[in-house]
Order: sequence, then structure tokens, then C-alpha cells
Amino acid sequence: MKILFRRQSNLDSLPAIARADAFKKYFSKRNFSCIDVENLSLRKLRVHLDGNSGEDPVYVFISMPPFRGWDIFLQSRVRVILDIRDGWSIAMKSGYGGTTSNKPTKSWVASNVERWAIRRSFISIACTNGLQQHLEKISHQPVLLIPNGISDDDLELVKKIKIRRDFLKNPQYVSFICSGQFSEYGADKTRKLLKTIVDRYGKDGNLLVRLAGSDAEINAWTIRYFREITRGTGCIEILPRMTRARLFEIIASCDYGLSIVRDPDYEFGTKIFDYIALGLPVVNYFDMPNNFTRHFNACLDVPFEFNAALPEIRRSVLIEKELSKTVF
Repeated sequence: MKILFRRQSNLDSLPAIARADAFKKYFSKRNFSCIDVENLSLRKLRVHLDGNSGEDPVYVFISMPPFRGWDIFLQSRVRVILDIRDGWSIAMKSGYGGTTSNKPTKSWVASNVERWAIRRSFISIACTNGLQQHLEKISHQPVLLIPNGISDDDLELVKKIKIRRDFLKNPQYVSFICSGQFSEYGADKTRKLLKTIVDRYGKDGNLLVRLAGSDAEINAWTIRYFREITRGTGCIEILPRMTRARLFEIIASCDYGLSIVRDPDYEFGTKIFDYIALGLPVVNYFDMPNNFTRHFNACLDVPFEFNAALPEIRRSVLIEKELSKTVF
């Protein structure tokens, strides 16, 4: 059988490509003919349909956003595997967790498009539990939950780095790492998280927050703010771009992971699976339980050992667990 993977030139992010490649590995192991098609159009799709022998359907893997190419869903010989990585309608409704103005009308339109696309799909997939619940509610259709997890290659790298973790640590600080955007996801959330760090860990020693992948100009205010609320004993360090291996070393050298979650109703936030893989507890700054805290409860705030209570983090296992139930 044939499965086409739609690639969107200049639009797909590296995490999106890595996620799609993990699905491709799954299907390749099951003897699918996996073909990357850049900017898949109806014309390109028809070439593959015409060249398909017999009555076998052609599967198309579409990762959204970007939300485009809706005419593909209308082809009778196509079975769409729809991987929704971002809550389009729910994000518009909440203003992406309060980072922009909410758009209720556009959200209503988007939810109708999502409903239609899910109902036309052979399989629909969501990457967080909150997004899964939202999509099932609006579509009245089952949606598989396959979180991002971490790749097998990255886990091999993690194993090598964890061996040297004690050597990498700086005992002068209680240290925290945010891998990805920080105050870009909301100044109010950032202030609350930094205050939580001071209140919860300020008595344990000097505090160091390291930002890897955050915009230096946008986050400049956090340096001053953190120094102020710690009375000069706390420091925020904004790091330059680095390799994946170096990033993992930085994470391993820290005591806690930081994840700014724009809206726990539909997302998991920044790089939490990397933190878990490297054994870092994640700081919980929420006042009330939510989808995020319930899913990651076993690795919030306190050191943990890998056990059955922890969420599965291996991407290949997460995909296998859900897709193996589907008859193709």
C-alpha cells in the first residue's frame, strides 16, 4: 500500500518534520510505500491515484497546521490520516492562552472546518489530552492521542549524557532550564512561574534560570525582574543557539525543567518530554489541577525514578500503541 506524506516547503518546523518522520518509520516497517510529496496538490495527488494498481486506496498523512489543502479530503480513493498538532479553534477561542486577542467568530468557523475534516478522515490524531477531548467533543468522532514524546535517536543521546550528569551540575546554584520560548508565551505566566520558583526554592540556595531558545530582546525584562524579586541572589542567563547534544547537556546540568503552558486546555508546553527523559522534575506553577498537571503528575516538582506511573515518552512506542489497533 502507498502512503503520501505531505510536506509544506518553508512552513514545516523541525519538530513537525521529526514527528512526521516517526510516523513514516512506523508505516515503513509495515511494508507501506512511503513517499514524501512537497506541497501536495490535487494535481500531484491524481498522479499517484492514476498510478495505483487495483482498487487499493492511497493513504495521505497530513499534519496540521498549516491548515490548507482541503480538496484532498474530497477524494473518494484517498484515506486521510489527519495529525492535528495545534488546537486551531480552541486556540482562537482563548487567544492562544491569552497571548493574543480571542476571536470567537473565527473560532466557530475553525471548529466547523475541523469537525468536517475529522469526519472525512480515516484516522484523526491529537498530540495532547486536552486537544483530543476538544476535537472529540466538536466532531463526535474518536480521535487518537499520540503525544510528541522523544525520538529513539534522542533517547540514545540522553543515555550517554545522563551518565555524566553529576559532573555537569553546578553545586553553587539551584538551577532551572527552559528549552524554548519563555515570556513569549505570556508575561503574566512568566512572573507567576518566577515567583513560584522564589517561594518554593529560594531557601535552598542561589537561583539560576537558564533560557535556551528564547528571544534575548523579548526576555530582557525577566533578568531585571528576577534579580529584583530575589533581592540580587537570582540570575537569569539567556543562552545562544546550540546543537541538540549541547542542549541536552545543559538540561542535564540543571535541577528542574520549566515549561510555560499557554493554555493547559489544549497543550503540554515547552520540551517537557526532553526534561523527563533527562530525569528533571518540572516546576508546577498552576493553582488548580488541569489536563497538563494530571498527565504529568508523577514528574512535577519532586525528583523521580522511571517507573510505571510516569507517562510514556518514547515516540515510537506511543505511535505503535495507538496505530497497531487500526486495520489498514
